[in-house]
Amino acid sequence: MDLTEDLPFQVLRRTWQPVALSRELGPAGVIGFRLLNTDIVVARFEDGSLLAADDVCPHKGARLSRGTILAGELQCPYHGWRFDPAGACTNIPSLLNPPSDKLELSHLNAYAVQERYGMVWVQLERNADVRLPDVPEFENPRWTYLLGPPTPFRSGWRREVENYLDMTHFAFAHGTTLGKAADSVVPPMKITVFDDGSGFQMDAPFPALESPHEQPGKLQSAHGRQQRCWLPNFTTIRQTFGDGDARVLVHVPTPVTREECVVFWSLALSPGFDGPAPEDQLEFAIRVLDEDRTMCENQVPREIPINPSKGGWGVLVTPGDTLANTFQKCLRKYLQAVQAGGESVKESRAAA
Repeated sequence: MDLTEDLPFQVLRRTWQPVALSRELGPAGVIGFRLLNTDIVVARFEDGSLLAADDVCPHKGARLSRGTILAGELQCPYHGWRFDPAGACTNIPSLLNPPSDKLELSHLNAYAVQERYGMVWVQLERNADVRLPDVPEFENPRWTYLLGPPTPFRSGWRREVENYLDMTHFAFAHGTTLGKAADSVVPPMKITVFDDGSGFQMDAPFPALESPHEQPGKLQSAHGRQQRCWLPNFTTIRQTFGDGDARVLVHVPTPVTREECVVFWSLALSPGFDGPAPEDQLEFAIRVLDEDRTMCENQVPREIPINPSKGGWGVLVTPGDTLANTFQKCLRKYLQAVQAGGESVKESRAAA
């Protein structure tokens, strides 16, 4: 069954996507974000409550993301119309006694919004069955949790997911950073596809050279990798080192348009991690991600077509592209299940 290019965006509307870091949306903060081709405003009120809604005032169409929080309400910058945390219009300054029908007609089109993992998440189509995956390490106070800067990619979100899962590009795309002592030969991989349709997992060693010319640092040395994808676009990597230390990273490429995304990401370090300082690890991860961004932005086309018969996958080789192939096949099944109107595909709550 061929899938349309519109279908992924239709399905992702019922999933949770990050649109901001919590620390960037302080008290009385207001921001705008384009999510799945939908312009939204996200506002935090003085009491900490959040509002996510279409970024348009129902009066004259002004962008509410240019407005301000005043006395516990979001005020439009153009004519001062005000809205409460639920999106209800509470005041029309040009009318002494605004008619109730006018106020009711002016209710904002609001969306579900929540905070978790230091990020603000929005769901464009409310679906209580769809939940964020649990990553216990991100909420364990004994672990060191670091949020990276959201990173815009001029490429589609599926390009970024494939890149994040890829095991064969370390020695080349990351030749001076993560892959400084990486082997181009792919190690044996164990890939598990979960029966509940939530996604898949890969377990394999990092392809480190046994006798590198240059002694690698800890992050570039041999370690175990567990890469987990919760469909459609929540991906984690758990790194386990020989001394027992561990790191857990997450990438979520929030789709902006079909050919643009913003990568929200973070990492957690196990207690007493014996290695580079946390701030140095964050800086290192930023450099690695920038190398990935360059690769993604220089692939043709900018997004992987959803139908492989139309050039979606290129010339694949085994075992190098097995994980990418697994992602594409599982994603198609995920989309087809929703398209067929069958039982709702839920995001797993299992631990990373």
